[in-house]
Amino acid sequence: MTELNTSQIDDAGLFTAHQAIFGLIFGYSAAVDRGDFTAVGELFRHGEYIVNNGAVSLPGTAIGQRFEQVLRRYEDGTPQTMHVNPNVVVKIDPGANTATARTPVQVFQEIDGDIRCIYAGHYDDSFERRADGWVFRSRSAIASLLGDMSHHLLNDERPVR
Repeated sequence: MTELNTSQIDDAGLFTAHQAIFGLIFGYSAAVDRGDFTAVGELFRHGEYIVNNGAVSLPGTAIGQRFEQVLRRYEDGTPQTMHVNPNVVVKIDPGANTATARTPVQVFQEIDGDIRCIYAGHYDDSFERRADGWVFRSRSAIASLLGDMSHHLLNDERPVR
């Protein structure tokens, strides 16, 4: 088993940490957009996904299973969405091997040639560095604006603002 070096992260290590964390953040968006909900669950295998202002907390891979139940996929296997994450702010605590991020998100969906923003908000993310790399500890999804999600959700369960 590889030991985790808990000493301060140098500048090169901070760059590497930022790259790994951005990989997790953008990896989530890409997995959802391609309809790969198993991959979404794997991203949270060491953490939890929190929605509806903390009312629902899904541990580990349960988020992938939940997405299978509530998100609509079309003939191409995708939800026909594009998650956009502009202006992500990552803060790394090198001594603690932890990090946080505020990740803005807009979700666009194309239905019959019409593209609309169906969700705008942000994620409050936390990460942990383990012996095998950086992982999600938690993601809280916080909705600010909600559009027509009837083509995205399989039921009437809308996010809470």
